Formats: sequence, structure tokens, C-alpha cells
Amino acid sequence: MKLSAEELESRSLKPETVKQAVEQIRVNGYVVFEGVLPEDKVNALHESFMQVFEAHIANNPLNRGKNRTQMNVPFIEPFNDPDVITHPFVLPVVEELLGRNCACRYFASDTPLPGSEYQLVHSDLQALYPDSSVILPTTGIVLNIPLVDFREDNGPLEIWPGGTHLMPENANRVENLQLLAPVMHSEPVLMPAGSLLLRDIRMWHRGTPNRSDAARPNMALVYFRSWFNTESKVRIPLKSYESLSERAKQLFRFEEIVN
Repeated sequence: MKLSAEELESRSLKPETVKQAVEQIRVNGYVVFEGVLPEDKVNALHESFMQVFEAHIANNPLNRGKNRTQMNVPFIEPFNDPDVITHPFVLPVVEELLGRNCACRYFASDTPLPGSEYQLVHSDLQALYPDSSVILPTTGIVLNIPLVDFREDNGPLEIWPGGTHLMPENANRVENLQLLAPVMHSEPVLMPAGSLLLRDIRMWHRGTPNRSDAARPNMALVYFRSWFNTESKVRIPLKSYESLSERAKQLFRFEEIVN
């Protein structure tokens, strides 16, 4: 989604832009604000991330299939930068969809390494009422922040927009996804590093093969309605939590604060 020079300079979305972004997510399942994080900040995030990531994969098995892994991101600088957790382009859209009382319940990453393969098509949220034929409102919004350019060759996210997030609860089963996905429209999300991809957590998607010679790191946060509970919690050092803005503290109020 193209932002005006005035919005980029002021770091504030016009009301009509918020409305357009919200409607894109409601109808198509996603919206992208391209390349809005400063290059120096993205470079710092990428450098720090790769140091943590390389130590992680040296001591932990890959957990998302061949040459692909999920890793919880440490809630420390530079990863908990306000531009990551409370970006002024993200929160107005998230709050319109989920309510101001929403909470961030996930702070992690997804990284395909060279030689990774296709994932199965999936939704990131299991049906809340699997026997029901109703279509529920949005429960969660995923924020993806690419730390390198997402290109055709380095394993970009592939999405099924335009309605897969609006499937009835009883239709969103794994076997249905694998049957229907090949005959439905999909597209790769190609975007520059430092973009902000907001997507309905229910939208069908999958990781694609990384045919390049480098990892393709991607930070992932998930904002949920206040009543939604998750099995695991984000571990936040007390010092990091105390340094947050009041808005950020509210967003992470349900997580595990540790000394």
C-alpha cells in the first residue's frame, strides 16, 4: 500500500489510509506497507538477529521441516524497538480490527535456510468452533517484518488472498486446504526489507523453497483480541518491560515478566 510523503514524514496515517488498510485486510486478508523501516535500523536488526539465530540453530534442531525453523526472538534491544512492537502505522489498523484492548501474544521468527522446501498450506489459527458453519470476525493479526528483501528465489511467503480468511469454521480443515489450495489463486509476497505485512491470522499461506545462498529471516508478532489466550508466553526481562512505553506495557501485559 503506497503511503503519502506527508504520512511517511509525520509517521502518522491519515484516517482514510487506516480505513483503506482495514478494508484490505477484511476483504483480501492482508495489506503491506512497503519498506517503511529505516535502512540503518533494518541492518542493525538483521545483524543482531543472525548472531542469535546462528547460535540457536547450532544448539537446537530445525522445527519447521527441511532447512526451516521457528525461533522465539529475545525481548531485548534491538528487537523490542518501538518501530517493531508499536509502529504508528501498525497499531491504528490493528486496533480498528481487534479493539484497543488487544494484546501481543507472540514474538518470534520464521527463517528458511538454503535448501528449504514447500510447507503444507495452512492457517495459523485452528478453528475455534470446528463443527460450526459460521464465519467469525477477525481474532488475530500477524505482523511480519522481513529483515532482508523477500525475492522469488529466497523463499518468500506464499498467500491465498481474497477470502480464505473468511472460510466457515467447519471448512478450514487441513484436508480441505490441501484439496482446494491447488485450484485457488495464490501469490508470493515480494517486498523490500523493513516492510510491514499485516495479515488476518486465518488466511491460508505457506513457506516456499529458499533457492538462494543465504537465510531469509522474518520477524513475526501476533496481536489478538484481549480474551484470546495462548499456550506459550513471551518471556520479557523485567528491565526490558520497565523500559517500555505505557502502550507497549499494555500490549504485553499477559506475558511472562522474568528477573
